[in-house]
Amino acid sequence: MLFSSILIFCCLFVTDLITKHIICSVVIENGGSMSFIPHILRFEYAENTGMAWGLLRNSTLLLTIAAALACVGLVFILIKTGKQMPRMMRLGLLLILAGAAGNLFDRVFLGFVRDFIAFDFISFPIFNFADSCVTIGGILLF
Repeated sequence: MLFSSILIFCCLFVTDLITKHIICSVVIENGGSMSFIPHILRFEYAENTGMAWGLLRNSTLLLTIAAALACVGLVFILIKTGKQMPRMMRLGLLLILAGAAGNLFDRVFLGFVRDFIAFDFISFPIFNFADSCVTIGGILLF
């Protein structure tokens, strides 16, 4: 259980960092935005100093501390009660942990979070793989 949990976390965390690095580099080279699936999905580089939907903009220190505390809390919960948890609950917490850690990495080393996934068919904030992990993890917990 512990090994598989660590493996899942590492795969999600590394995938987040790799997608941010590769896609953001390519998008920046192409002027900051590029279509991926025309009229549906595009990659658009954005530096987010806040959280979801632009809340707490320019609150990097506060959000860094909150994310670090959340990560420590999630690790503690997973270590203490992970064996007794239903599999979907453990997976949900791992997804949230990986997403929080991925965005925490950006905040600590860059001072902002790199976002790059944008929808063309609806008005929705730009997000990244880590945000998707947190959202899917929350859905699994629900």
